[in-house]
Amino acid sequence: MIPASLWARPRSQILINKMCLAIPMKIKSIKAGFAVAEAGRFRRTINVQLLPSLKIGEFVIAHAGFAIQKIDPEKAKESLRIIDEIPLESNGRKGFF
Repeated sequence: MIPASLWARPRSQILINKMCLAIPMKIKSIKAGFAVAEAGRFRRTINVQLLPSLKIGEFVIAHAGFAIQKIDPEKAKESLRIIDEIPLESNGRKGFF
């Protein structure tokens, strides 16, 4: 439901929530329940406490700062390829990575 405070605004002034994606990431290092993971040129520290048997080099699905599931390396690479084909409106170039 759109709040009443937004009804009178022109559409161009309404802020639209952006979609969050769960991204396949490769685990580069693990320490004390956290891991450095990478997807393309992005590196992030993520919480891996939900996956206690995780090893360096494995791929996970990361969402909101948490590794939520292990994923097959081939599926991860294919998903990253597809995500990278999404055009970015903000800078006019294609791809996230």
